[in-house]
Amino acid sequence: MNCVSTKKLLLAGAGHAHIDLLRSIINSSEPPKHLQITLVTEQPQTIYSGMLPGWMAGHYNLADISIDAQALCEQAGVTFIQQSLAKVDAASGIVTTADDKQLDYDVLSLNTGANTDLRWLNKAQDQLPANTETAVVPTQFPTQVVAVRPISLFIERWQQIIEEAKQPACYQLAVVGAGAAATELVLAAQYALRRINPNHQAYLVCGDELLSGFNQRFKKQVIKQLHRHKVQIVYERALGYSEGQLHTSRQPLAIDALIAATGVTGSTWTKHTDLSTVDHGFIAVNKVQQSISHPNVFAVGDVATRVDQKMAHSGVHAVRGGAVEADNLLAYLADQPLHSYDPRLRTLYLLSCGDKYAIASWGDYSLQGRWVWQLKKRIDKSFVKVGFN
Repeated sequence: MNCVSTKKLLLAGAGHAHIDLLRSIINSSEPPKHLQITLVTEQPQTIYSGMLPGWMAGHYNLADISIDAQALCEQAGVTFIQQSLAKVDAASGIVTTADDKQLDYDVLSLNTGANTDLRWLNKAQDQLPANTETAVVPTQFPTQVVAVRPISLFIERWQQIIEEAKQPACYQLAVVGAGAAATELVLAAQYALRRINPNHQAYLVCGDELLSGFNQRFKKQVIKQLHRHKVQIVYERALGYSEGQLHTSRQPLAIDALIAATGVTGSTWTKHTDLSTVDHGFIAVNKVQQSISHPNVFAVGDVATRVDQKMAHSGVHAVRGGAVEADNLLAYLADQPLHSYDPRLRTLYLLSCGDKYAIASWGDYSLQGRWVWQLKKRIDKSFVKVGFN
C-alpha cells in the first residue's frame, strides 16, 4: 500500500495570483489531492486597485471593488488566517506572523504587495529651496500624508479626506507622482472634491516628466483631460512636507492633504528574510516567478522583481504574471514543468479620467471616450465578480 504524504502550501497575501488560484480550485472538477493549503493575509477583503479611482470618484461603493478572500477560502477548503507577515525564514521553511504565530510550509507563495515609496519625504535640509524657512520632514509622517499602499489604509484615509473637505470654503489636495496611477488618482480626487465645492483644488506634482513610457498622443490626451478638470500640474520635484506645506524644487505649496503615488518599495517584512532581495526589498525571482535563492518559494506582483529582464511594477503584470504563478504552484507540487511569464510587447492600458470617461493606450495607438470607460468598467467588474455569480 502506497502512502502519499500531504504537502503544505502556504499563500501569503491575497493578491491576483492567490485569488486566481482559489477560484481555479473552486471551479476545478478535481481539486488538488494530498495538499493542505493555508492563506494568511492582513484583510479578509482584497481591494481591486484598478477600480480604486472609480470608487474615489463615487462611481462604485466598496462592495463593488472588493473581493472576499475569506469567502473564497471557505469555498475552496483553504484555511484562512487574518494576520500580516513579520518574518520569512526560508532556510527552515517557517513564516512568522505579526502575532508571533509560526506557520511551516513545503511550498510558499508570496503575493503580499508592497509599500508606497516615501523616501523622498526624507530629503536633507540642504535639498530644499534656499528661501524655505520650515524644517525638513519629520521622521514620522504627518497624518496629512496619505500613501496609496497599503490600500486598506488609503481607503480609510480617503473617507476622512472627503469628510474634511465638507467643512472649509477651499480645500487643497496634492497628488505626488508621475505615472498613470497618480494621474488617475488626481483626476478622481478633483472630480470628488469639486462635487463637494467648486472652489476645491487638486494638484498633480509630477517632476520633470509626466507619463514616461507612454506614447506622445496618449500623453497629450491625458494632459487635455487634466486641463478639462482644471487640475493644476506642477512640473517640480517634491522634496518634503511640513506644517501644511509641500516643498518642491521651486517653492512650497500650501495643501490640506497629500496623496503619495510615488512607486513602491519592499514591504516591511522583507527586512527580516533570508530570501534573496533586490532594489530595496523586492524578492528576486526568475522567469517562472520562483525565488532565485529558494526554489520552493514563489513571489509575484509588487512584492517581487524579475532578475532575468526589466519589468515595471504594474497592475497589468500583477494580473497576468499572477495567473502564470498560480498555475506554476500546482505544477511544482505535482513535479510538472513550470511555465514562464513572458510579458507582451504591447499591453492595453485603460486610464479613467474622474468622470465616466477614459483613455485607452495600446502601443502607439490611443482612443478615448465614455465608451472606453464603459469597456473598462465591464472588464474590471468581470474580474471582481467572477466566481461569485
